[in-house]
Amino acid sequence: MSDGDQGRNVAPVDRLNELLAAPVPRLDKILAVIASVDPSGGPTEDEVVADFDRLAERSPQVESVGACLSLVFDTLGFAGDVTNYYDPANSLIHLVLARRRGIPITLGVVASEIARRHGHELVILGMPGHVLLGEGANSANRFDPFDRGRLLSLDECRALFARVYPIEAFRPSMLDPLTAEMVTSRVLLNLRVAFGRQGRITDSVPVLELRAGMASAELRDRVELANTLAAVGRFDRAADEYERLVSIDPERADAHLDAARALRAHRN
Repeated sequence: MSDGDQGRNVAPVDRLNELLAAPVPRLDKILAVIASVDPSGGPTEDEVVADFDRLAERSPQVESVGACLSLVFDTLGFAGDVTNYYDPANSLIHLVLARRRGIPITLGVVASEIARRHGHELVILGMPGHVLLGEGANSANRFDPFDRGRLLSLDECRALFARVYPIEAFRPSMLDPLTAEMVTSRVLLNLRVAFGRQGRITDSVPVLELRAGMASAELRDRVELANTLAAVGRFDRAADEYERLVSIDPERADAHLDAARALRAHRN
């Protein structure tokens, strides 16, 4: 039985935390777990890994990072989805691989994983609102995965940030690499926003469960999950979450208990 098949036998949130705790987390497998929330049917880890392998094999010899980017964005034709940016498909890796379209962070994962398969390092840089790619953690070479891997100068990075956040000051530290946990959190946030913009609140519940179940989850993630479960009529599950909040957020313990009791009353 493969590692990916084993992952299918545990709850997605447990598998996600298992992958994130690995000495070298695999973004292809992590995004496969996230894609398991697809209401139309998600992939297995093995399926996603095999898809990446096939794409990487389109060019048997890739001798540089530049050649990797050419493979991804020229030969394979990956590009930013400029017509329907907030389509949830752009945050579901199996659909990104099938459609060859995505948003900066999922395209960044595609390029990073294909580069890894060819022995090169492309890291995801955490510029707010628009991640970039770096040629290794300390390189000054930065690439825009949403613009076919175009090489950017520091001034171009600053200008790109200003288009997204015109009233905030750019800092070079915004180009630091993201950890796998940070990438995971941002992909889940993008997917939650995408479902929300389409009014698909029920479809966002598994996404919120993954976010709230991460080891790095914040109180607001757990509160949002409880509130959303209540909003979609999953009263017992919502009550369970509010009761868990009692020990996590003791300052508002009475309010959480009151919410749980009110939700339990819906059964009567």
